[in-house]
Amino acid sequence: MSPSLRDQLLQTAHAYLDAHNNRDLEKILALCAPTCVHRAGPPTVKSPDRNNDEYATFNVEVFKILHTYLATITDAVVDDVSKKVALSVDAKATADAGEYENEYVILLKMTEDGKQVVEQYDFVDSQRMIEWMGKLGVWSKEMWEKK
Repeated sequence: MSPSLRDQLLQTAHAYLDAHNNRDLEKILALCAPTCVHRAGPPTVKSPDRNNDEYATFNVEVFKILHTYLATITDAVVDDVSKKVALSVDAKATADAGEYENEYVILLKMTEDGKQVVEQYDFVDSQRMIEWMGKLGVWSKEMWEKK
């Protein structure tokens, strides 16, 4: 018996987050529709919209910086009529620049069958992101000066 649409949407959302936790770009892209748009906000984060290729390129660079990364779903809301899943997520990571912790609300809009993401919107705690970028900038400058 195939899962209900609601269960399929939730299953895809979990698989999508797991693929990010496992740094599996092939799986991430397999879960994205060819025309998927990846967005991040709020506007203070100043992140451009990305297509799948741009999103993959961006994540390759992020994965190089982070030694560990774990995003944990703390809550999920599924709307099977609009084919959307809203996830509340706590993320933790380690890097040479220090520890990273943040909260996200991730909105995933999916295909009619609920098996692929057509739009991703990550709403991040911008204050924490700006602080992390500052730490990363200080660390990068220190590494550059040591050369």
